[in-house]
Amino acid sequence: MPAHAHGTQPPEPSLLREYKPKFFNADDFAALQSFTEILIPTDGTPGAREAHCAHFIDFVLDASSEVAPEAGRQWREAMRALKAIGFHAAASADREAIVAAMARPERERGAAHPAYFAYRLIKQQNTFAFYTSRAGLIEALEYKGNTYNATFPACDHPEHRVID
Repeated sequence: MPAHAHGTQPPEPSLLREYKPKFFNADDFAALQSFTEILIPTDGTPGAREAHCAHFIDFVLDASSEVAPEAGRQWREAMRALKAIGFHAAASADREAIVAAMARPERERGAAHPAYFAYRLIKQQNTFAFYTSRAGLIEALEYKGNTYNATFPACDHPEHRVID
């Protein structure tokens, strides 16, 4: 019987290696993929790339285009907004700065950004895609399934203990 190596990922299916977006055009899909990977980078755990978040978003939008045309319009508008602020044409490091600028209204009262709505839309769907994927749920969160917690430890992040 051949040895089984634990902790290794199975090879990526050819469907994903040769993926052709159905809802987005190639430029918008590449921009979306980059944006999702900035929001959930690969570090000590899988990120949006490993979870194929952009692929999931593309699939859902394509599959729901007839029953939820408004969602498609929102995403097309979001992609136009990204293009208008230069995200599509920007270099990798510049894209990170663009995302940080887009996120400012989330952190700073009174801050505004013309593409904030696009940031919120992508962040929301990216988060859903990631935490419903194997990479997010099982590998990143280490969800075991059909188990219970004997205790519920409190959050130990010091910044979360501050009450305004």
